[in-house]
Amino acid sequence: MGPQLQITGSLGPLAFTLVLLVTTAARPTPDALGVSSKPALGTTDLGKCKSLAKTLYKEADALKEENGENQSMCDNSSTILAENNLVFPNLTEQDGCFYSGFNKETCLINLISKLQEFDGYFQFMENELKEKKSRIEALKMFTTQLAESLKKLMMGADLVPTLNPTASHDLVLKLKSLNEWSRKVALHLSLCRYIKFMEHTIRAIRNMDPTDVSV
Repeated sequence: MGPQLQITGSLGPLAFTLVLLVTTAARPTPDALGVSSKPALGTTDLGKCKSLAKTLYKEADALKEENGENQSMCDNSSTILAENNLVFPNLTEQDGCFYSGFNKETCLINLISKLQEFDGYFQFMENELKEKKSRIEALKMFTTQLAESLKKLMMGADLVPTLNPTASHDLVLKLKSLNEWSRKVALHLSLCRYIKFMEHTIRAIRNMDPTDVSV
């Protein structure tokens, strides 16, 4: 098993599903065995990305429930974000991922770059939820895996900005400097907004798949 799958500590059941998804994706394809069976528009790869996104969504939602997250805080997150000067990655109509005005390349660029922006929030959550650190590490690692898988679907992958470690580091320092209540709010909203982002990600991947009738 490759280094990217080496996670210490106990993982939740859904985290094991993540490992299964990636190891399944790593198996030899029919093309590698000399059999041509490549579907149009990369629908097989899209299906794997969608499955991974759904699993990430479920694992984050499970962590939210286990952590006793206040749902009203999630529902009123826009007000709380403004009050606490917090800005989370978010998809808008201008990103080209919604059904109206959908543009695959534009969507992928924005989707991948914003998935990468969650890196600092994952580091913050690891510090705040030490007893669940291994599961958050798994979320972080497989979010990166999802971004890399989506990048392979692009015509111009070089257009995607690379992750800025300095920006992630500065974000963690900013979040850690908050008072206890504000850190708790930031922790709640980190999970809430990640879950919401994964909902948009799943819909965006469906928009890319002409065989998916659930759009």
